[in-house]
Amino acid sequence: MSGFSWGLLGPGTLASERRTRTLGVAGSVRLFNDLAVPGLGGVWFAKPVFLATLGVHIAQQARARGVSVTNIEVANAIEALACSLAFNANGWTQDARLHGRLKLRPDADLAFRNVCRRGFYVTQPMRMSTVQVLPALGLVNTGGQRFNSFTCSPVGEEFVETCIAGISPSKRSVTAHLLAWICEKADPGKADSISRALSPTRPMNADAHNLLRERLRQGSSSEGAESRQRRSDALAWIDRLWKSEARQVGWQRPPAELQQADHWSDLQSGALFFTARSAALNALDAVETCMSIEGKSFSLKRELPALVATKLEDVRHAAAAFIARGHDSREALAFCRECTRDDVDEVLKNLIDRDGRVLRRIDDEVRAGPAFQGRAATLQEDESADESPEDLDGIAWPEGMSYRIRNLYLLNLDLHGKLAPRMATTVVGEDQQ
Repeated sequence: MSGFSWGLLGPGTLASERRTRTLGVAGSVRLFNDLAVPGLGGVWFAKPVFLATLGVHIAQQARARGVSVTNIEVANAIEALACSLAFNANGWTQDARLHGRLKLRPDADLAFRNVCRRGFYVTQPMRMSTVQVLPALGLVNTGGQRFNSFTCSPVGEEFVETCIAGISPSKRSVTAHLLAWICEKADPGKADSISRALSPTRPMNADAHNLLRERLRQGSSSEGAESRQRRSDALAWIDRLWKSEARQVGWQRPPAELQQADHWSDLQSGALFFTARSAALNALDAVETCMSIEGKSFSLKRELPALVATKLEDVRHAAAAFIARGHDSREALAFCRECTRDDVDEVLKNLIDRDGRVLRRIDDEVRAGPAFQGRAATLQEDESADESPEDLDGIAWPEGMSYRIRNLYLLNLDLHGKLAPRMATTVVGEDQQ
């Protein structure tokens, strides 16, 4: 494994009241995604990068005028305004690039004091998917890892100005328009010009696309050289796949574009780990399904139902495949070793103990946890903001391939102006609506 990845392992569990199943391997999930495409975060199309950078830029200027606002408040408000404008333009039609269809209202008061308050917009804005990519691409300077610590860099300011070039809502710049909205309580309006600047469904101009593509290649000077190389190589590979109209990707041979010898190997190891993790989630979902039918308890003393037993065998096989691969991620190895124990009941006990949110164990009884829903739900909310709509790229990727590869493919399409035609039939989850 490349040395640059050390230090990426974070806490293995994340505290949340939402339905999340990290299984104590959140650090390994981040690790293998960063090994696949460093610094991409959860971005899969370009406009959220602009909106988040714009939010930081405007927040700085508002504070300079004496208005007490945070980066998060301003960026979330701008994103909510952007989605509201887009929904008003499309008749409130569902679109994977828009969040808040069930939260926003056509007749809502879009004064900044309302739009910036908690509860006005979704709990997982697109901004969250950009926290890693903004510093990685040099669009912000960081005083820490949190969004509120970011300040807009000269490159970020250039990016913002390039994105809004030639757009003049109310005969003033987009920046001046938004500052009037925040500082002077002006009406943001619904003119086509401000919608063109902000709407996630309206593409950025070609110069902005070119600038962002170059930032993906070059990255920040503070980013490790190996990380920059991996992302640049992955982009070159993805670009060739798009141009060749590839429909399937296999493991037979590494792409020529991936110059680091272990990049392709790390992608394969990550895929095996993600397959094992998915199998574990499926096994827990099977237990939850049985509990929804039989009552909110499940005895570990009885013979396992066939559905659960089958899913646990899938877990054991997938975990064994990862171990055989020989990757040295300690957290992932510990998880997979637990999943390959001879006693299948012990495998299930360990998984339930690692869960604790949806299912919890009291001795030999499985009980419903605080996030129990009584139905399978393998898409975890902690990931829903990061992953792009499935099947939008039209490529059959190897099982378990990091979602960032698919996201990079779609981002590349967007930077070529080819993503919008594919959006008509996509569906998003209720949390994003």
